[in-house]
Amino acid sequence: MIPQLAALIALQQLDTAAEAARRRLGELPGAEQAIDAAIAAASQTVDAAKARLAENQHTRRELEKQVAVVDGRLSRFEDHKAAVKTNQEFTALLHEITTAKVEKDAVEEQILVLLEAADVITADIKAAEKALADARRDGEVTRSGLKAERQRLDAELARLTSERVRETASVEKPVLARYEQILKQRRMIAVAPIEGELCTACHVRLRPAVAQQIRRNDSIVPCDSCSRILYFVPKEPA
Repeated sequence: MIPQLAALIALQQLDTAAEAARRRLGELPGAEQAIDAAIAAASQTVDAAKARLAENQHTRRELEKQVAVVDGRLSRFEDHKAAVKTNQEFTALLHEITTAKVEKDAVEEQILVLLEAADVITADIKAAEKALADARRDGEVTRSGLKAERQRLDAELARLTSERVRETASVEKPVLARYEQILKQRRMIAVAPIEGELCTACHVRLRPAVAQQIRRNDSIVPCDSCSRILYFVPKEPA
């Protein structure tokens, strides 16, 4: 294989690795945002459960005030019994007492329902707070991993850039310019191997004479279809 072609293959490997590192670096902010979103969602769940409990408690207090009012009426009715002079008045008073007791029982039943609901909400709050704590803990672990990954990728990119500078020094300027142009036009793939008579980048069949020329690896040969620089990788003997 001629040195120019070998250098281009090495350049492509470096550029492919660098592009993968840059792509992953571009994904890291989204991963960090996902952590923040998960924590925010867990926090909102806690807040919503606490708001439900506060509303439950407020409703209970209002109902308890109603019970107190009815108790006051019942107390007055009891005090009024001694002043009743006729059976008709006594019957009417008993009716008022019965109505008040029914009203009180209904309100107390609502309070019992709210108390049961409060127990469920309290359990929901505990579960939501645990989920929030877990999300924060897991988020910190993931964030730490992302930070280490960013440092590793930055170091890898620096290494690849340094190696690329050294590799480009061995490539003739016209050949390098051609490589750079194809790299930009063809989604960061400027150099590709062939398999049989197919370009592995665009999957178009090559002319037999062109394929034969590429197999010799003694010249810079472009793909007739995608213009990428092609080379041949001989199969290792069994």
